[in-house]
Amino acid sequence: MEKHPESTLEKRAGLGKRFVARILDWLLISTPFTIIYALVQAVLQGSDTAWVAVAYLFFGLSFRVVYCLYHTIMEATYGYTLGKLALGIVVAGKDGAEIGWGQSIARNLLRFLGVWVFPFSAILAVILIAVSDDKQRLGDMVGSTVVVKQA
Repeated sequence: MEKHPESTLEKRAGLGKRFVARILDWLLISTPFTIIYALVQAVLQGSDTAWVAVAYLFFGLSFRVVYCLYHTIMEATYGYTLGKLALGIVVAGKDGAEIGWGQSIARNLLRFLGVWVFPFSAILAVILIAVSDDKQRLGDMVGSTVVVKQA
């Protein structure tokens, strides 16, 4: 996998590509969790419902953590997630430079807060991407990043 491919700052990634990339990333992360959870639930079938609730809570919490860490690590290391790679988009600094750990953490901290604290933050992200000149969600603004097409 190519690290931090060249990007075209003039061509911002729109809502469609960003949405599909997010769905692909969600599927990539959620599929193993779903399979493992189904297996655990099958093993716990007939057990005390408290154990099933604990398993559900554990998988729900760990999915959120893994999902946010995946975005942070992939974008800091490669400049994209696998979903973004599939659609030919990349995260870059507002100046076009590759992003580092600080920018990745900053932009994904808002994703983390959205997943945990403000579940309807996706609506705000859609609105901001649609109306902002640089097609940035709040996390992009905080991290001084843009999502653009690969060159």
